[in-house]
Amino acid sequence: MRWLSVLFALAPTMAFALPSDAVVKSCLENQAQPGVTVTDIPTHEINQEDAFRPGYTAEYLQFNGVRVGVARSKHGAAILYREKLYPVAKAAVLKGAKAAQPEEIHVELASWAWLHADGRQYLCVADNFDGIGRSGSFQKIRYGYLLEARSGGKLFYTNGVVGD
Repeated sequence: MRWLSVLFALAPTMAFALPSDAVVKSCLENQAQPGVTVTDIPTHEINQEDAFRPGYTAEYLQFNGVRVGVARSKHGAAILYREKLYPVAKAAVLKGAKAAQPEEIHVELASWAWLHADGRQYLCVADNFDGIGRSGSFQKIRYGYLLEARSGGKLFYTNGVVGD
């Protein structure tokens, strides 16, 4: 019985574990770090729905039968995964993030990938900030959203300079 109480005590911390530094770096750089597997999601065919849900428009990719993308409403943007919306404004900001969340996620310009590490799977959306980062030294400044791909998964936000 004692082991049951230990299990219940640890369950909340296990369920909401933060992504590792290797996962965060893999997402921002769109390149696998040790212990992380990255599978790119092709962005050559983007679907658009003006009436995705009442009040929402959506741009998304189909990957292995799953919709992943962005839905927008007057209340802001949300990451779309398996027909569920994860508002970016409610993303947990990871330690070390140096700037506010970007206003616009460009489905066609962002890097989309599945990351696997430590028995967990994440949907990663990463890009340069709109207006900066498309040329010159600003290309190294990127943001990333990591969605833990499980029922009730948590959305995380980070940003930083890559390649240093």
